[in-house]
Amino acid sequence: MHATRGYDRAEKATAVRDEREMHRSSLARKVRASASASATEDEFVRRTRATGLLVRPRYAKNTTDVIVGYSVAERPKPGQRPIWFGGGTLASDLKLGALRENWMDSPQLATAAAAEWNAAARNRRTVSKTGPENGTPPEQMWVEYTRNATALADQLRSIPRDDHATWAKAARDVSGAFAAWSHRLETTPGPLAATAAELSRTAQLRAPRQHGKPVALPSIAGTAMLFMAASSKDRTAAQTVLMVQLINTAFAVYEMHQQSGRTREAQRIRAVVEQQLAPFTATMPKPVLVGAGQGPATEAAVPPRSVDIARRGMAPIRPGSVVPETPTPAAPAKILHPSRRDSAPGLDR
Repeated sequence: MHATRGYDRAEKATAVRDEREMHRSSLARKVRASASASATEDEFVRRTRATGLLVRPRYAKNTTDVIVGYSVAERPKPGQRPIWFGGGTLASDLKLGALRENWMDSPQLATAAAAEWNAAARNRRTVSKTGPENGTPPEQMWVEYTRNATALADQLRSIPRDDHATWAKAARDVSGAFAAWSHRLETTPGPLAATAAELSRTAQLRAPRQHGKPVALPSIAGTAMLFMAASSKDRTAAQTVLMVQLINTAFAVYEMHQQSGRTREAQRIRAVVEQQLAPFTATMPKPVLVGAGQGPATEAAVPPRSVDIARRGMAPIRPGSVVPETPTPAAPAKILHPSRRDSAPGLDR
């Protein structure tokens, strides 16, 4: 049910020769992070350009305002030409039509998106200078999305393993969060990038239209936005708490594959958690325990290494057990009701 695109020998050989990551891997991670962090299409275009990528739209025939696909490229070195990849060649869930299903839509937003696409096509400055990507989210949002991630990990364990659309949606959101964090923290691909790539495999379905719509789940879409908006590369206790819940969600995906008999997929997810996230988790600040009558100075009972979480089955840490250093009450988990935005056929070929 799940499928990813492979890499040809020439693509791999060129990357090895140039001592760099394969373009498609880097592009997919940046696009995934930007898409997951965006609430609208125009925001997506601006965020993608802000990662340093070149972006160009693909217009419907005889139009300059109906966008039916897109391509991205890394900025080339002087004297070289950019190598363009369509969204669908990066990953099936990164086609423009698939991305639009997760964004708000209105005639005004469509107009704003067309303006940003046109600016990108001409390599001009972004049209809007006051988008949400330029703001600083309140600290309370770390608490809110940690609670949502906790609720998501819990609810996923009751989702039937053959509900491929729901599992793909959950994997896409968690993959996007790790991709955004990788963009913020990792100068070269590391454990966060590896985790994002591994979970993205589950986010891609061979025939997505045959699987119906995902069920409503606690939304963690804003998690990627938080990581993209982090004011510095310093790691915080709030990030540690949220990371634990993201790992719990990743392990729920692992369990789904294991119970479905997809041993290879399950082993790959477990391996990236134990072998790559474990050392990274050990470098994170320890979260704090906040309870009734307690101050935020008490150390939380959270395993210091993600390998320990994995070995004990990664049982979810319940809501309220750990929170960021500011003990502000969190709102109930927000539920994501999937919506669909119609688009023209034949996107991102």
